[in-house]
Amino acid sequence: MRFKVFVYGTLKRGFRLHRFLAGARYLGEAKVSGFKMYDLGWYPGIVPGEGLVHGELYEVDLKTLLLLDEVEAEGEEYDRRLCEVITEDGRKTWAFVYVYRGKADPAREVKSGRWQKK
Repeated sequence: MRFKVFVYGTLKRGFRLHRFLAGARYLGEAKVSGFKMYDLGWYPGIVPGEGLVHGELYEVDLKTLLLLDEVEAEGEEYDRRLCEVITEDGRKTWAFVYVYRGKADPAREVKSGRWQKK
């Protein structure tokens, strides 16, 4: 079984945790609306709000999805949610997205919705 996952931070290509997507199939750039991004230190988190977050879409197997759950501390620091994602060609699809569970500091909002810190 294969699953789509939208990543927006340290799991993206060229970033420090991308190695956990080594066996994944890259589907292209994508974005998700209805979320705001925040700088949590060396990594970002997104929370529901009026905004647009840019990232990458992947197709992964169950083993990789469960590994990502560990990496993202699913159920503790992040929740894995099924969200509508817009691909770079404008099509809509459903993918898992890791949403931050904590309180975000409004002063640390990444207004562009694009994580750049490597």
